[in-house]
Amino acid sequence: MSDIVDKSGNPFSSFSHDAMQGLQDIMNSTTQFLGPVLKGLVDATVGIMPGGGGGNNGSKKDYKQGKNMSTKSNGNGNGLFLPFNRNLVRIAGLSGALAVGLGAYGAHVIMVNDKIPENQKHSFKTANMYHFIGTFGLIASSMSSYPKVSGFLMTLGTCVFCGSCYLYGFTGDQSMAKLAPFGGSTLIVAWLSLVL
Repeated sequence: MSDIVDKSGNPFSSFSHDAMQGLQDIMNSTTQFLGPVLKGLVDATVGIMPGGGGGNNGSKKDYKQGKNMSTKSNGNGNGLFLPFNRNLVRIAGLSGALAVGLGAYGAHVIMVNDKIPENQKHSFKTANMYHFIGTFGLIASSMSSYPKVSGFLMTLGTCVFCGSCYLYGFTGDQSMAKLAPFGGSTLIVAWLSLVL
């Protein structure tokens, strides 16, 4: 470490001024892009939450009234969105965190291991991608007409399909691979249940 820290004690002094300027430019452009995106997400979230955006104060009473809505206005007069099923959102949060964790593990352990065959790596990537898709499906299920049915099917399909693919990706054991088509079919039915 002492070879990269100069006499002033600054560990970044060995970087060139151009490199630091480049990093600063990247940070500035990222901030310029993400600022409006995050503001839009917050505005959209407030707009679809019961009691959001329509002049009421978002009290518990407003929330309870909004919680029982099916197709009534969400408080801002457009009536486009149904209230969220908070339990499905919580499950989606856990699923998303697990998907990120498994993805990071796969990127740093499985994908760089030369002893693991390419077809196992491909299976792991597929599992992780569909795990994220299933997580977003859970969020969509929370706003559906039949959230318990859609959420159950989405959770079951994601667990069966991704679980069998993850198992093969981790271990090379193909004994559960025959379950993947059933999980995939369940995911298709889950997505179709959102149409109801």
